Amino acid sequence: MFRISAIAALAACCGVSAAAPDVICGALVDVNFYGTLGETSAYSVGTTACNAGTTNLDWIDGTPNHPVIQVSIFRLLDGRMEQLGISFVKHSFASLQGNACGFGCQGGGTFSSLGVGCSDPYGAGLNGSQSDLGPRSEINAWNGQFVYPYTSINQSGNTIFKRIQVPRVDMQSTGALYFVEGQYTIKDEFDIANGVPFLNDEGVPTSFNNASYKRLNVNSNGNASTTGPTNREKSVMIAWQEHGLGVNTPDPDVVVTMAVVPNEGKLEVASKATDLGDGTWRYDYAVHNQNSHMSVGTVTVPSSGTISDYYFHDINYHSSVDAAIDGTDWAPVEGAGNITWATTPFADDVNANAIRWGTTYNYSFVSTSAPMAGEITLGMWRDAGVSLSVAATVPSAADCAADMNGDGELNFFDISAFLTAFGNGDASADFTGEGEFNFFDISAFLKAFGAGCP
Repeated sequence: MFRISAIAALAACCGVSAAAPDVICGALVDVNFYGTLGETSAYSVGTTACNAGTTNLDWIDGTPNHPVIQVSIFRLLDGRMEQLGISFVKHSFASLQGNACGFGCQGGGTFSSLGVGCSDPYGAGLNGSQSDLGPRSEINAWNGQFVYPYTSINQSGNTIFKRIQVPRVDMQSTGALYFVEGQYTIKDEFDIANGVPFLNDEGVPTSFNNASYKRLNVNSNGNASTTGPTNREKSVMIAWQEHGLGVNTPDPDVVVTMAVVPNEGKLEVASKATDLGDGTWRYDYAVHNQNSHMSVGTVTVPSSGTISDYYFHDINYHSSVDAAIDGTDWAPVEGAGNITWATTPFADDVNANAIRWGTTYNYSFVSTSAPMAGEITLGMWRDAGVSLSVAATVPSAADCAADMNGDGELNFFDISAFLTAFGNGDASADFTGEGEFNFFDISAFLKAFGAGCP
């Protein structure tokens, strides 16, 4: 069974329940492929907004009172969900009054406001129109406010400028599943006067459901198209669960935990431990920042046993002012019982490579310790005094070599697993570590088994 839990109480957002708009990404539709420049391919994806709220939603062109749309492409490969590329945000300019979400459009909307239950489509052509694409870095996704007029307004460039930029080679991975995530952001979901978000009937900020995902088909020539249903109000972290073992085949080992930054935005951590079959496990973590302006600056994971094969993956910022964001990789630092990755503190560099809104960073390593339920720690970037403990799969606190199947208990099944590994010449049965399989390994295993686990 999947576990999706919130570590920080939603009440910490201290929002206000009131009649309010609630924009969601109701559909991800067509795809434009603009070709490849050098080693970078460019895309745009059409999106449809729906107003799930109880009042009209501002959609006023030429002002900061309109939604912006971010779209990203992800790849699920070799047990990892990674964000491949991002675009600038689309600044919307007018709304129609459809019923694409089936909410029952109540009418009363205009070009400058999306009615209750109504929908508005933006095709891939509009979402890829360079003159209306603005920097992500000028947007506070928590309260929806942004610089207006935005830098790069009415600016065009080469074929990849400001669009979703993805390394060409990453769109040609054999055996990969591809996904697209769309997200709307608007300050109309935030009570600016009181500095708190509007809440839905369940007491959750209406901005927490703004992201949706859909599968993406990619051809060998780079062309792409969406396929299957739009999974409304679900981030791509949920796609890792729902398609982790293949199309529509869930992966029960993927744990997704939602964390709420106190008085601020929504984060998600996805984690998975993969048994490599040689007495080691690979631990994978994806940290997804949906709309926290504080952003994430440190990630700390408990560690035990022998650690190797560190891995880190981020995204490349590009175009206009966003290109100033530093792309330096986060380096792992081993501490006493933990591993910490960190970027440059905000106080030292406002352009440091933090996990900003609408992005997902990956962290991984291999350990000789079996997995257990635990917590990792996220440190916020813009406020170093804030940190969150988030439920995740982590290496067990103590190494128990005789627990051959990693279930935390010593019994007949561990003896059977040892004998099978011994017979197959598996490295996990080499208890003496001398590279041979003989009586001494059997003796060492029996001794460890008799001693029990800590």
